Amino acid sequence: MPSIKVPTLDLSTSKCIPKTDFDDAYSKHQAVHIRGFNAADETIAAADIQALFQSLEARDKDSWCIENKSNDSKEVKPSDFLDVNSKIHKGYCSFLVQHSEIAVNDLMNLLPVVDLPITGGNSIDSVDNMKVKYGPCTWFFFGKNYTSTETAHSKKPLLGRPEHTDSVSHDGTWHYQLSGTKIWRIRPTDELLDRINRSSDGDSKKRKLNDGQGKGDDTIELECKQGDILLLNTRLWWHSTVIPMQDSPSISYARDVYFESDAADEPNQQSMTNIDGTYAAQDIEAETILFTEHSMPDCELHRSKTNPNCQVVELEDESGESYMAVVSLRYIKAGEFFCIMESDSEEEEDDSEEESDEEDNLSNPNCLNFSSASSASMVLTCGNNPTAHGNPIPKLTSSKKVVTGTVICELSIRYCFKGATVSSIKGGMK
Repeated sequence: MPSIKVPTLDLSTSKCIPKTDFDDAYSKHQAVHIRGFNAADETIAAADIQALFQSLEARDKDSWCIENKSNDSKEVKPSDFLDVNSKIHKGYCSFLVQHSEIAVNDLMNLLPVVDLPITGGNSIDSVDNMKVKYGPCTWFFFGKNYTSTETAHSKKPLLGRPEHTDSVSHDGTWHYQLSGTKIWRIRPTDELLDRINRSSDGDSKKRKLNDGQGKGDDTIELECKQGDILLLNTRLWWHSTVIPMQDSPSISYARDVYFESDAADEPNQQSMTNIDGTYAAQDIEAETILFTEHSMPDCELHRSKTNPNCQVVELEDESGESYMAVVSLRYIKAGEFFCIMESDSEEEEDDSEEESDEEDNLSNPNCLNFSSASSASMVLTCGNNPTAHGNPIPKLTSSKKVVTGTVICELSIRYCFKGATVSSIKGGMK
């Protein structure tokens, strides 16, 4: 049994939840499941998402991302996949609404939930909603796992985003389930468990969470049905999603929230985008070999100008042969993106091409791409003076710690602020 539970709040008997009830539920566990919201008839519906996407500007359309690549959604156009009347496609995709000014303004008038249904005061009779600020975009997640597309022998849930954390400095992200059902599988990070334990130190009767239990024991499964809201601090909770078989599309939208007024100014001035990324699946010590040119995963490594956590180095094996590897520069926390140093030449090039390449940068910001072992070798080895995007590669002969028998990195769809360093913000995927 999980040692931690997600609090549940009910809207079936009122339109809003008192702020005191919300604070009690969310402040400790950084998660709350709100049930029973009744949407007005004139709000956006599942059948409207296709037209919404078609109305977006090119930059927003470019944010289209296939969360699950093991299905036929990678072969279909977004407009066809978003057709709720089409039963032939199966998959889980997402897109952002942020740059299309007209669509953004119209959307805010059509969404069933624009602000969290929490009162500004401590009574349900309070007129105003709780004051929060929001991130720069609205995320849409669209899943199809129709019963009619499956045979009797292959009826199974569709995996959505794989387990990950988000490296952002928000106070949480709330997801409203617009249509269908989505199952969330979440488990607390060590940081969250430590935080909860510290808040419980004054109560000697309370057992320390995760005391003597494996991490798998703390996995929580939440079923979000149409009208449900899940507010989750995605930096402090590992999370993944599953789309069960159903006769309607599973559609949700999400907004990042900031409770502190001084925490929301910066993100509102920056863009966000869907990107592929690689992050630590566990805490990693400094001077650990993450992967070599022979075992490079199909991934992208972010680049940071101020706070890289790994570097490309040249190592020698027992026979004296040289090979390239990516080694951790410092302690890397679980869930943190791997990122290498950004060179001065890259910064100058980015400045000179900022306007003409704006859309290209949005689709692949600050990333070093290693698509295969062979291409990695070409990127990493450049004659007698190998460099990685303008940075000299040190040649090291001292032994490095190597993690064996366990997975130290994971591939995932994540999102980050365009132009910001990964280690200072958030990193990829709801």
